[in-house]
Amino acid sequence: MSSDGSVLAETTSLCPDCLERIPGRYEVRGDHVHLARECPDHGASSRQVWGSVEHWRWAHEMAGDVSPEPAPEEDLVVDHDHACLAVVEVTESCNLSCSFCFASSSPSGAHRPTEEVIDLLETVKQDGEARPIQFSGGEPTVRDDLPDLVELAGGMGFSHIEVNTNGIRLGTEDGYARRLADAGVTAIYLQFDGLSGEASEDIREVDIVAEKRAAIEACREAGLPVVLVPTVVPDVNDDEMGEIVSFAMDNLDVIESVNFQPVAQFGRYEEHGGRFSLDQAAGALADQLDGIGQRDFMPIPCCSATCQMASILVRGDDGEISSLAQYVSPELYQQMSAMIGEEQWLEMMAGTELGGDAVCSAVGCCGDDSTPIPGVADEVLEMFGDVLAVSFTGFMDVDAGDAGKLSNCCVSVPTDTGDLVPFCAYNMTTDDGEYAIRNRNDWGGRDSVGAPSSFADRAAKAVEAELPEPDAASDADPGEVSHYAGEDDD
Repeated sequence: MSSDGSVLAETTSLCPDCLERIPGRYEVRGDHVHLARECPDHGASSRQVWGSVEHWRWAHEMAGDVSPEPAPEEDLVVDHDHACLAVVEVTESCNLSCSFCFASSSPSGAHRPTEEVIDLLETVKQDGEARPIQFSGGEPTVRDDLPDLVELAGGMGFSHIEVNTNGIRLGTEDGYARRLADAGVTAIYLQFDGLSGEASEDIREVDIVAEKRAAIEACREAGLPVVLVPTVVPDVNDDEMGEIVSFAMDNLDVIESVNFQPVAQFGRYEEHGGRFSLDQAAGALADQLDGIGQRDFMPIPCCSATCQMASILVRGDDGEISSLAQYVSPELYQQMSAMIGEEQWLEMMAGTELGGDAVCSAVGCCGDDSTPIPGVADEVLEMFGDVLAVSFTGFMDVDAGDAGKLSNCCVSVPTDTGDLVPFCAYNMTTDDGEYAIRNRNDWGGRDSVGAPSSFADRAAKAVEAELPEPDAASDADPGEVSHYAGEDDD
């Protein structure tokens, strides 16, 4: 039992006011873990980053990781061989104005010129290997040429292409899901905050639950796998996590996985009482599902112990949901982690064919007895035919600002400078809403929350130069972009 104020670990932290690097300490405060730091310009700060000291220790023991501590002059870049996923921002425009949005997007945004999208894709594969990518924004489906961008990426050698979307166009435009599937999209990363209209209205400013369900049906008809992505806000929809998992279990023919994202305080966000850590979110889900425990969600080994956690869930004939983690000891977990490559963890969480092959190879359940896992019964291995991957992603905001963990990030963003940089570094905002790290490094994007679109002038110049451009926001007055909630606005 650690005393109050005792130090669990030291790191290179980030000041909440300026995001400059400063020494930081993870300290015990009651039953919780705080990140304490002191900036010479902005003074001392201590903010809670983890709900339970014991769970913190367990997670780091399971992961066996020590986050690298970068030198002060080291650039925040992601090594290409460590980038499990590259998030490619193709627009700053959106057909919603959500209460919570890391990109602070709205209908007034513009599209990134197509030639710049190509440059970003070249950055992702500059080492010769086309890593998994996700077209994001903004809302990428407001670009009428999105299927063309997908085909372009496929022609460049990208084989895993996700689209991060609110699902409105998928659910309201006949044939659109089929167009994306035919173009080469391999998974839909669907914003899905719950089954109640109240949660949708609180988080998205409009009830679009019916459109979400219609989007899933459209993807089912098109043979397009879906990952449900709930933003989890305490006292808004944290009580719906169990229902979301049950809904996914009822639709396993189209829903491949669920990725819960406890709300982070960056970009545009409403006040909600502070950071909602992964252990707190996992505990809330465990409370809603009999047969599931908080520690069934284990650290994903390709990043830091407190960044992502996941489990494989199965539902028995009696309807009860349980986790395969109950069969995994720390030693077995380390063995599995060594057997599955970093690039396959994302595929495994997305439930793709490659991910399934990775799991099967590791556990020896597909007729290959060369790598069986000792101590796991055959009847357990047979469960892998009907499973749901459930994960938690804890994006880093200023409360949890840690340069050491950023240097170990496996989710990247290609930038205007030709670098792959950590997703959380690119999107992190100071307490007053400035994207300080991206601004200092000239990575591109908006300067601050609410700032004008950074693509508008470049898009206009691209049109003047007769470069290939979409027919959507960048070619028109940004105010002409349809705002889906507009019909309901007073």
